[in-house]
Amino acid sequence: MPKFRLPALNSLRAFEAAARHQSIKKACDELHVTHAAVSRHVQKLEQQLKRELFERHHRKLVLNVAGEIMLAAVTVAFTHIQRAITQLSEDRDPDRLVISVDPDFAGLWLVPRLAEFYAIVPSTLVEIIAEKGLGSLDYSRVDCAIQYAEAGLDLEDGEVLFRSRLFPVCAPGLMQLLPLRSPQDLRRHVLLHDRSIAEWQEYLQSSSVTIDVNVNARLGVIFSETALCLDAAARGQGVAIGDDYLAAMHLSEGRLVRPFDSEFLSKNAYYFIAPKANPRHAAVDAFRRWLFESVDRLRREQSALHGGGR
Repeated sequence: MPKFRLPALNSLRAFEAAARHQSIKKACDELHVTHAAVSRHVQKLEQQLKRELFERHHRKLVLNVAGEIMLAAVTVAFTHIQRAITQLSEDRDPDRLVISVDPDFAGLWLVPRLAEFYAIVPSTLVEIIAEKGLGSLDYSRVDCAIQYAEAGLDLEDGEVLFRSRLFPVCAPGLMQLLPLRSPQDLRRHVLLHDRSIAEWQEYLQSSSVTIDVNVNARLGVIFSETALCLDAAARGQGVAIGDDYLAAMHLSEGRLVRPFDSEFLSKNAYYFIAPKANPRHAAVDAFRRWLFESVDRLRREQSALHGGGR
């Protein structure tokens, strides 16, 4: 019995290309094969799995849940194979793209999605440096950066990636123990703070809730990292202030929920920075394009989820 019972490589390649492009025709153009060949390979894969991987529409394919799972696995596998081939090839060392990234953005947004970018530049070695603040950037070393700073800054080499909307989040089970029907119910809950109490103060003021976060004995946990604060909330340890980008994965996976619709705009923003003084790395433009497209896709998904109201 073979160790790995895998579909044929051609079937996996055809599926990956069709899923990435959401089109059989574009997959054909990329793989230089006929429409019938790609369709046949995808059908063979579906037959082996005994389930369909796409919702088929006129001139467009849409991955279903099974397809999403399969695409994630195939993308990671192909990426590792390509990177191993690059590493073992004798012609040259791989290019190195050095990115300075705010630790919270790295852990909560970028790293879970990096396989998508690897698939675009499989011959590039990506180095992630987790560091906070614009002042920590070593422009002589990094090719580009994603950093968190006050909204409205006029950065010579930077542009706004996104500015979050903030709102309370908590574990689903917490709402069953102590109901959260309105912001007034927060009086009975422990509030979890990200770096300071300022965001909770702003939210409570905007919601006309009279809780003094400076003196209330139940409001006592402050975390130095957003990731730690959200993790504590997901474990039912209290209610945190989340946002529509860094908390997106927790919300989509059901680890966190929004008890109320009320929200407010963050005073800070994430910036993409590409120092013009440095020689432009060939992969910077590809990374920037992928990054902004991914953020825009998430923004559209959230808009559709909330009826276009945000």
